[in-house]
Amino acid sequence: MYYNPYPIFVYPTYYPTLAIVNPPAHHQPARYLAMPTNPINTNPFPAVNTNKLKISAMRVKRIMQQIQLLTDKIDGSEQFAHDLMDAAQKSNKSEVERLIISSGITMTFETNYTPDNIRIVFTDSECCKLSLVLNW
Repeated sequence: MYYNPYPIFVYPTYYPTLAIVNPPAHHQPARYLAMPTNPINTNPFPAVNTNKLKISAMRVKRIMQQIQLLTDKIDGSEQFAHDLMDAAQKSNKSEVERLIISSGITMTFETNYTPDNIRIVFTDSECCKLSLVLNW
């Protein structure tokens, strides 16, 4: 392609003409459009149904009650807090899980810990999750 520093073509005969060897075929528009074209319903989203959201909120309340059990145990017992932190810093996963279960937790959870904190992810049957991160 030729570069023209001027906004007006001074010598237009110096530029080659563009010849299309294979012109593109005329395409028909798609039969199914991504957005509905019905002028009556202009909202592209489905109708709002809050049932699943309400169920998730109810289940999260149960998870929060389980977290309350654990945090009360940590806050109320110096020995429990020491044992949990010690086991996590030593990467003793079975002892960490045993201690968490001994606090009264009955639902499934996953633990990850670093030298700075412990992260516990509580899961309620794949509907919702809640993460608890405690620093030390």
